[in-house]
Amino acid sequence: MKVLAIETSTTACSLGLRIDGETIEQSTQLGRNHSREILPLISSLLADSGVDLRALDLIVYGKGPGSFTGLRIALGVVQGLAYGVGVPVVGISTLACCAQGRYRLFGDEQIVVAQTARLTEVFFGAYVVKQGLVEPIVADGLFEAAEVPLLPAGRWVGIGGAWQFRETMEVALGGKMVDTQLEVFPYAHDLLDLGVQGYASGDAINPMLATPEYLREQVANKPGAGS
Repeated sequence: MKVLAIETSTTACSLGLRIDGETIEQSTQLGRNHSREILPLISSLLADSGVDLRALDLIVYGKGPGSFTGLRIALGVVQGLAYGVGVPVVGISTLACCAQGRYRLFGDEQIVVAQTARLTEVFFGAYVVKQGLVEPIVADGLFEAAEVPLLPAGRWVGIGGAWQFRETMEVALGGKMVDTQLEVFPYAHDLLDLGVQGYASGDAINPMLATPEYLREQVANKPGAGS
C-alpha cells in the first residue's frame, strides 16, 4: 500500500510517504509560504521515492484545528491530487497527530493537547493510548482556558502552546500535569499511523467530501454569543 500524508496546519509543512510499511518523512518550516512551496515539495518527495502519483492508494491529511490558511491550502491540494488520480482520503485531527507524536517519541499514554486559539481560548483534546494509537477521551473542542473539561485521575502530560496557561487549566482539569511541552508540531509519520488505521476502520471518504476542522464555529454557539 502506498500512502501520502500532508500536514500544513502550522508554520511547518510535514509530508510523508508510507510504502508497504516503510515511512519516508520530510518536514520543513515554511512560515506563510505553504501555497507556493507545497506542490513542488510533494513532487520532489514522490520523485525521490520513485513513486508515481497515480500509484497512490490513499492520501491522509491533517484536518485541523490550526491555521485557517494552512488548512485551506492542504484541503485544496488534497482534493485536487486525490480526485485527479481517483483515490480516497482520510482526515486526521491535528491534535490527535500531536498526541501520537508525543507517544511515539516519549512513550506517554495519557496526553492533553492544548494549542492557542486566540486570547485565552484554546483548542483542546485529551487522548489515551490503546494498542499503540491515541484515542480521544475528550473530543477536540474550543474552550476558554479556565473552562477546559475535568479529566479522570492519571499521569497526564500536557503538550502545546496553550500550556502557557498551565496554572489556570490545571485548576479546571482537577489535577496537575506530570510534564508539559510548549513547542509541538504535528508530523507526517504520526499522521500516517493514524490515517492508515482510519482507512482500515472504514474512515476513508471521497476527496470532494473532505472538510477542515476549524472548531471556531463553536464560538457562535456559546450562550450570549452575538448579542
